[in-house]
Amino acid sequence: MSRIAFIGIGAMGEPMAGNLLAKNFSVTVIKHRRLEPAARLQALGAKVAHSPADALKGCGIVMLSLPTSREVEEVIIGAQGLADSAAAGTVIVDCSTSNPESTRKLAKLLAARDIGLVDAPVTRGVQGARQGTLAFFLGGDQKHIDQAMPALRAMGDTFIRFGRVGDGHTAKIISNVLSYATVALVNEALMVGSRCGVEAKTLNEALMQGAPSKALESFGPRIVAGEYDPPRVTIGHVCEDMLLAQELAAAASAPTFMLGAAQEIYRLLNLRGHGERDMSMIAELWRPPRETSK
Repeated sequence: MSRIAFIGIGAMGEPMAGNLLAKNFSVTVIKHRRLEPAARLQALGAKVAHSPADALKGCGIVMLSLPTSREVEEVIIGAQGLADSAAAGTVIVDCSTSNPESTRKLAKLLAARDIGLVDAPVTRGVQGARQGTLAFFLGGDQKHIDQAMPALRAMGDTFIRFGRVGDGHTAKIISNVLSYATVALVNEALMVGSRCGVEAKTLNEALMQGAPSKALESFGPRIVAGEYDPPRVTIGHVCEDMLLAQELAAAASAPTFMLGAAQEIYRLLNLRGHGERDMSMIAELWRPPRETSK
């Protein structure tokens, strides 16, 4: 069983790496900006490296779980990056929410060095990562996917195969923004009911029977209570993904009326300095300003 290098041990990456260790994979991780995740994984049996080049020693598969394509590019083509350090035959699996165009460019560069790249973004959130029940959207050459599958099966139970490299990342962006736009619609529905005198908590329960959705289930109670912490998905993250979606739509000449409306609402909140707040805070645009104690 090949040793796996895991780069990006944040909220998603740490439990993903933990599941690999639980399934008896040998794992090398790179120290996170916070020391605790690496220390916890080391206690479970992981080796800890200080750079991507160091982490690659003896590894045939590299898993990436990073915030954006910017970090992915830095790890792959930056100084002492994977492109220069990985041996021929290595497969890099990018579980990040990355820009598909960047993914394709990296795949082409790596292919010239006989290094495979699979895009494998995930859904089902931190809970799915902890439980080992993630769903993966897979893009890339089948031989590279086959090489990565034993590791992927240790972290998830659903695998949706797309065609070209980058298509998995395209699907992930679309999935994300569909969820974000639905939260905006959930908020609007609850606020209309509230303005009409309907008790919001009861309305939320009724909507879960008449028009249930993950967005309503996960964010409806936060909107009703006006309690948005800790953030699950930040407004800044929403804006980044929506910008990626609009770039995809523009390249395909595809109209995005609903997405555009939701994007402007989140962008307004981001402009007002709420980028680190949870996206359910969208409700504050419909509520009267809260009084502050003098």
